[in-house]
This record gives sequence, structure tokens and C-alpha cells, in this order.
Amino acid sequence: MARSDDSAPTVSALIAQADALARASVLLKRDGEKFAAWWGGPGVVTAPDANHRHWLSIDCRFLPEGLGPDSGVLSIYTDEEDGESGFAVHDPQARLPRADAPLEGEPLYAHPSPSLPPPDAFDDGDADDAYLVHWQAHCPMYADDIVAVLGGWHFPWPDGDWEQNRERALLAWTLDESEPWVEVWGGGAAFQVMQRVT
Repeated sequence: MARSDDSAPTVSALIAQADALARASVLLKRDGEKFAAWWGGPGVVTAPDANHRHWLSIDCRFLPEGLGPDSGVLSIYTDEEDGESGFAVHDPQARLPRADAPLEGEPLYAHPSPSLPPPDAFDDGDADDAYLVHWQAHCPMYADDIVAVLGGWHFPWPDGDWEQNRERALLAWTLDESEPWVEVWGGGAAFQVMQRVT
């Protein structure tokens, strides 16, 4: 790695390293051409019980390749009693209602985007303040128009579990109407839903 002195990599070298570590993600926004999800409303795949709030129902064809189911709909709910967990329910035969359907909730549109790793991803501690600024400029958490994200790197929350989640598959996380921020982990038929608060 190129270095500006004997101890620190150049900003351009850090950015090049981050580009090499980038993961596929899909940003979900309220505008666009590729209809991919419903935000809010009743949920497409039925919740386990009435104590759950629906956040997001995703057309699984828009999940980054290899992350989860590639057909049907995944609906994401939080448990309103424990405030920590929830359910992600998949139906391989389900389809999203049309974007112009007269339903509660809002249609969301897919915008593929590379996801840069947070400074925590650099094992050698080389990530510095300049890279932090660069990462924040590209991180969905700091944007105003992104409702949720499919795939990509996970956010370094202050509760300190970033490293243990490093190799797990992050399917989705919500940004709008947070706190809580809602994360869906896992693949296949096994999903874990976490609610994050700071």
C-alpha cells in the first residue's frame, strides 16, 4: 500500500482498498423506475401475530445476488412488545401489489450502489479521519433520500458487535422513521431481525 510517510497510508490508497472491499447493495428510494418494495402499510406476507409492526416488503429479485431468496416477497416486522427483535417472513409465491395500487404504505424503487466498508473494516487500524469523511459521504445512514438498504456493509453501532457480524449476510436495514433502525440478517429460510437504538 502506498504511504505518505513511514506510518500512514495515503487517502487515495485507503479509498482504493475500500473500493476493493465494497459490497453490492441496493438503495430503496421513493422515486425511480424499478419498483422493488412497499414501505409501511399492512405488509404483503402476513405477520405472525398482531403485536408486530410492518416496515418493509421486498421483491426478493432485488436482493443482491447470493444474499437471500431470489423469488417471492420478504416482509419485515418488528416486535412491538420487546422492542428488540422481530420477524422476516418469506413467501416464494407472493408478489408485490402494483406501485399504483390504492394501499396504505409507499412504493419504493431500487438503485444499485456499491457499499463501502466503514473504518472498522480495516484490521490494521489504518483508516483515518480522511477516510471517515469519505465513507460518511457514501454511507446511506448520512443521506436524506434513502428509506432502506438491501445488502451492503453493516453500520458500526456503538454496542460493539460489528466484528462478530462481519461475515454474516445483511439482507436489509431501514433508515426512515428511525429509531429503531431495523436489520435483517441471514439467508435461506432462517432470518434474524434486530432493532437498533442509540
